[in-house]
Amino acid sequence: MQDRFDAETVARFESETWSRCAKGYMEGFGALVTEGIAPLLDEVNVCRGDRVLDVGTGPGLVAAMAAERGANPVGLDFSEAMLAEARRIHPEIEFHAGYAETLPFGDGEFDAVVGNFVLHHSGDPNQVLREAFRVLRPDGRMGFTVWADFSKLEAFGLFFAAVQEHAGDTELPHGPLFGVSEFAVFHEMARGAGFRDSSVRELQIAWRAPSIDSFLAAFRDWANLDALPIDVRHAIEGTVRERAGAYRSGDAFIMPNPAILITAVK
Repeated sequence: MQDRFDAETVARFESETWSRCAKGYMEGFGALVTEGIAPLLDEVNVCRGDRVLDVGTGPGLVAAMAAERGANPVGLDFSEAMLAEARRIHPEIEFHAGYAETLPFGDGEFDAVVGNFVLHHSGDPNQVLREAFRVLRPDGRMGFTVWADFSKLEAFGLFFAAVQEHAGDTELPHGPLFGVSEFAVFHEMARGAGFRDSSVRELQIAWRAPSIDSFLAAFRDWANLDALPIDVRHAIEGTVRERAGAYRSGDAFIMPNPAILITAVK
């Protein structure tokens, strides 16, 4: 793994980006990332009564599903805009502002620490795992999902290919896990943070959308397409709509976008 940008730059970029996406997240990216939640909670064996920390909670999707299983979740996010959505949708759940690299909790407070598609957004993912280890009780479980090999991410590829065609390559700040999909890397990271019995496997999930509009709206916010000239923006969206036909299945679009699930025990 190699750092492309420093951790502070990555954190600022990620906070600005996901804060911009907060209002439309549930209808957009939420449709995709929700598919990773049940396997994540199953693998970490979240049970009734468990105190669970959901790192990078966003609008509280993982925390809410943990609560449905009888757990006592706590959600954490660096974006106040995301936290506002989480508290609006799930007023019964406890949410905190903070960073995954410096968790605002004491040692050994949680039975499980989970993060759904958050680890690769950190400028220091090893520190995220060290902090997860610190706040876990003995025999506590951690679980994180990240995206699989870029060549397999057809949902993301549909959009990014159109951007490259009409707007060219764009360099964005990213952390050291950006593009990493080798299982051995994640096993090594877990061991380095102090964990044992690590497991790494691929999840076959997909972006399922009744129309391509919600898909485009999500990426319009994420990529800040409104900042582009209007003709370029229309060209990108037109190309996405045209090529999305290949993913139509009945009344919906199903675009594969597999993930990697990493779990381990303290």
